[in-house]
Amino acid sequence: MTPVLFVIAAAAGTLVRWQAGHRSGNRPAATLIVNIIGAFILGVLTASGDRASVVGGLAGMGALTTFSTLIAEIVAMWSAGRRLRAITYITLTFVLGVGAAWLGIEST
Repeated sequence: MTPVLFVIAAAAGTLVRWQAGHRSGNRPAATLIVNIIGAFILGVLTASGDRASVVGGLAGMGALTTFSTLIAEIVAMWSAGRRLRAITYITLTFVLGVGAAWLGIEST
């Protein structure tokens, strides 16, 4: 059951991530939002301690959140001379992501 849950969760996370990026006019904002939501949900699922929740969370939230897109967007900002924006984006992602994960863990 766990491998099936893993595949289903990963597919669902990927589809939600694609839709968020596809429908958003502001791709860095969409990436930031899905990363923060994913960190929170993963915190909740991890704190539950249930193996299926943790596996599903890792697959689904791993597919939903996207480190590669984050890095590509930061490199694009930096290369375009928008260095302050890139640094702000990195900082917001880290601070809000860790905060969201902590809130998710504490909410259970």
